Amino acid sequence: MNSKAQKIGLICVLVAAGFLVSNFSVPGLYASSEGLVTEINTLKKEIEDRQSNIDHLNNRIDSYRQKIAEKQAESATLGGELELLENRIMKTELDILATEEEIDSVNAEIRLTDAEISLLQAQLDQDREILINIIQKIQVFDNDLSLQLLFGSDSFSELFDQLQHLENVNDDLTKTLERAKETQIQLVDNRTSQEGKKTRLTDLRKTLERSRQLSQEERVAKETILVETQQSEAQFSALLYSLRQEQAYIDQQIASLQNEIEKKLTANDTVGDSSVMSWPADPGYKGISATFHDPTYPYRHLFEHSGIDLPEPVGTPLKAAAPGYVAWTRTGASYGNYVMIIHTNGLATLYAHLSKIGVVPDQFVSRGEVIGATGGAAGAPGAGLSTGPHLHFEVRKNGIPVNPLDYLAY
Repeated sequence: MNSKAQKIGLICVLVAAGFLVSNFSVPGLYASSEGLVTEINTLKKEIEDRQSNIDHLNNRIDSYRQKIAEKQAESATLGGELELLENRIMKTELDILATEEEIDSVNAEIRLTDAEISLLQAQLDQDREILINIIQKIQVFDNDLSLQLLFGSDSFSELFDQLQHLENVNDDLTKTLERAKETQIQLVDNRTSQEGKKTRLTDLRKTLERSRQLSQEERVAKETILVETQQSEAQFSALLYSLRQEQAYIDQQIASLQNEIEKKLTANDTVGDSSVMSWPADPGYKGISATFHDPTYPYRHLFEHSGIDLPEPVGTPLKAAAPGYVAWTRTGASYGNYVMIIHTNGLATLYAHLSKIGVVPDQFVSRGEVIGATGGAAGAPGAGLSTGPHLHFEVRKNGIPVNPLDYLAY
């Protein structure tokens, strides 16, 4: 076959291929694709509606956030504290609704991505079938064309009429291959996006669980204030005075006892390093419910949260975080039953809301030694201002509260 004939054969092959690209289809593809397109449009509308609801809820949340800020700026009164807690409760409930709406929205986004992946996969399958069919038809057409060139044909001249379609044919082939490549890239991107959405969904569920827990704590906090004060402004003032006296007592006693007790500790060869502390209770039970200076702490308007809270069942054994001497055991308005232990390096630890105290003042305790039981339930004797069974744990450096997480290691 001479070069001219080969060129004519190639042109005709491309013409035939162009015809296939324009006319080939996979049976049943369009019906399934139409269903996927309808599903995609429905999901997009659902996501749009949910986002509108989220925006509306966020506007209401911002309104309550402003009310809370205004109340926090006012002097503490019983009415103001109850209103502050009520606003926090309402804001948290709206946070829960907004998070639930976001979870539903992300679930819809995941379903949307699934549908888009299915549609892209269908398109990729169609393009693959088109290219396979092109190859098969090229082989058949090429054989037929070779016979025509060898033996001649009265209709051979008609093939030249297709030359005007050559540019379109090349475009069709190129577009099919490029579309298949772009579809493959988009499939990978969509699957990556889907994994990101699933991670976000997990985070949102954790946020929802924390918000539900916070809502319960805020409701209990409000009820506790009502019980402690019996809705009397005078009793609320007395409660505030008691809370401030308790803090003043702690500050004063630590300052006076720290040096004296540290001398005794220095003489004890078994003390070891007190700057690295052990967990006084298991943090794996329900994690940390309130952090150091936690902005969500229900009683923050009355006093700063000066430690961390570990939810624990009533009666859970409580262990000393490091070697030291028991400075005192007391029952206070906010801490309920609590124990203070002084260690070396200017450190002291406080354990509050205890259901049982198992040590006495001036008693030496080793690291990990049981010193009582945690989990003072709300309203129980010695629980203090507690929103549920938990351990409140503080670390103080030279009498000043510091973040316990900076010292806890094992």
